[in-house]
Amino acid sequence: MKKILIVEDEQRKLENIKEFLKKEFPEIEYVDRRSYISATKEIFEHYQEYDIILLDMSMTTYDVSADESGGVPEPLAGANILDTMFLMDISTKVIVVTMYESFVGKKLSDFDIELKNTYPDNYIGYVFFSYQKTDWQIKLKNYITYLL
Repeated sequence: MKKILIVEDEQRKLENIKEFLKKEFPEIEYVDRRSYISATKEIFEHYQEYDIILLDMSMTTYDVSADESGGVPEPLAGANILDTMFLMDISTKVIVVTMYESFVGKKLSDFDIELKNTYPDNYIGYVFFSYQKTDWQIKLKNYITYLL
């Protein structure tokens, strides 16, 4: 069975993505992680189980819970995860799913080129998520169909 890891800390966005994926790809198993630390741990302990990782770029350090506020926001947590995957020679394919148009002063289109050049074995591309529009669904479906 094919399996996708969804790394997303924003609950509403996560539910939108999961709802769409379950409708379009009902035969695929989905697992989610909601912070930099939990995603990193999951990837490094179980990367061989995943066919694709859907990766948010900005997320909290820790999972938010009754006892934990989430820690410090990490604006480039996704890039840090990609960097560690590269260093650990983990070649699982990654699609970035983001709601931001820029990261640390770089436009998303420029950041996309940088990620493709730096992580050619992992990074496939990005999907610009929106609550108002559905074009992100078409792009995500195309990426997943291509990879599987």
